[in-house]
Amino acid sequence: MFYPRFLDSVTSRFQVGPKPTLTFSLAFLLLSLLFYDCGKVERSPEKLVFSLPSDPISLDPIRSTDLSSRIVLKYIYPRLFEMNEEGTILPSLVRSYKLAARPSSKIRRLILELHSDTKSNVNAQTVLGSLERLRKTPGPRRSTYSFLKGGKVLTGSSLEIYFEGGLRETLEKLSLPQAWIYCGPPESVCGDFKLVEWKRNNHLRLVANHPNDLGSEILFRVLPQASTGLYLYFKDELDLMKLPVFLLKNSLVKEDHISVRKGGGVQYIAINAKDFCFDKNFRKALNYSVDKRTIIRVLLEGKGEVSVGPFPKSISDTWTSSEEVYPYDLAKAKELLSNSVCYPKILERELEFRMRGDEENQANGAAIVQNLKELGLKIRILPMEKAALYKENGEGKGDLTLLFWYADLPGPFAFLDPLFAGDRFGNGGNRAFYSNPKMEKIFQEIRSTDKTDINPQIKEAFSLLSEDAPWIFLWSPYELYLVGDRLPKDPNRRSDLP
Repeated sequence: MFYPRFLDSVTSRFQVGPKPTLTFSLAFLLLSLLFYDCGKVERSPEKLVFSLPSDPISLDPIRSTDLSSRIVLKYIYPRLFEMNEEGTILPSLVRSYKLAARPSSKIRRLILELHSDTKSNVNAQTVLGSLERLRKTPGPRRSTYSFLKGGKVLTGSSLEIYFEGGLRETLEKLSLPQAWIYCGPPESVCGDFKLVEWKRNNHLRLVANHPNDLGSEILFRVLPQASTGLYLYFKDELDLMKLPVFLLKNSLVKEDHISVRKGGGVQYIAINAKDFCFDKNFRKALNYSVDKRTIIRVLLEGKGEVSVGPFPKSISDTWTSSEEVYPYDLAKAKELLSNSVCYPKILERELEFRMRGDEENQANGAAIVQNLKELGLKIRILPMEKAALYKENGEGKGDLTLLFWYADLPGPFAFLDPLFAGDRFGNGGNRAFYSNPKMEKIFQEIRSTDKTDINPQIKEAFSLLSEDAPWIFLWSPYELYLVGDRLPKDPNRRSDLP
């Protein structure tokens, strides 16, 4: 009987049953590689093939709530502003901007001058229409952009927008993917590429609207099984794929073709705050019960670091020297659990642990659940398709949900505001349905300021979240990519990576 060899290194305490048989896709990979080079056709360097873990939910920026959508969208639609690695807001489609006199006590005016680009059909009217659509379209984005109050076209390349609150938040929110400028369906000539074909759950084909660094065409192949992507990569039919840790030691993976990126996101478990039994003692007990460092060493092959609360360590290092907030301590966990409001009845209740059903999440989830069972809890694992998982989580279903957050922008506030604000419940980002009046006050202060230095508020928010423990804080995995010869190996070229 065959099984993935990465499971050999898993300690017995993480093994919850017999070792699984090899998946069909991995078996297919091993057989197919025997015939590598047979009938291989050379591809044009002008045509690139990237992998996606799942089909995009939508190619409308407003409805782009998943990573696959955002990966594709960044090639199709332009953006007014973007942020660099230090969190500095930089103009992109905007050439310059300035605050104008207030027309009233609350409403403020921001004048934008756009670059004149004859290769694009984006003008001031297009930008204003996109922002109006953003603030008026029903859905979770509408409340996020309620600070926008309209605007007016001044010339073909200039406009003014009306807003409430601080300038810092306004520019930051205009940098997010949902605020990228919508100028028609993805088949329109707008950004660097346009969509010419979308075969659901199979592939998307984009062609360039004008010459650029990446070439004339990008084909995104939807590959839920990473082993299938590895097979295609070694047949020279894939130029870029995210590499799961369990394939890292495959003898066919060459180290000089791996690009490593740190600190882009965090894996966490949302603890449903709607449940009366999940009080602070219960939440802290869960945090102390998970042996995060062992899971990182064994299942992530050491390719990750324990998160500092909700932040990757690479982000927290800029303003605090704090390490792991809840180091593994099973005795302390059991003591806290015994002081929780529903103890001991909570020991008889079967808790539902939800997660995506792919190979990597199932391995990590099984290890975490084993830790929780050692705490004395009864856990039922429920692997789910991504769309259903996010939909039902947004409806407040489930007890514990294993999730991943990839920050749209650099800096700690990109983790705080969408994930813990009281007006972002569910699909708005706050998937634990967490709320704290002190946190709401901090968010209000940050949203109303024109200052760029918000470190004092970030430190206060970090202290509150560490005490409240609305998540099981886990880790920030390193992002590993197999990069083909058609793409430069320069790790600083983040634009080439999802």
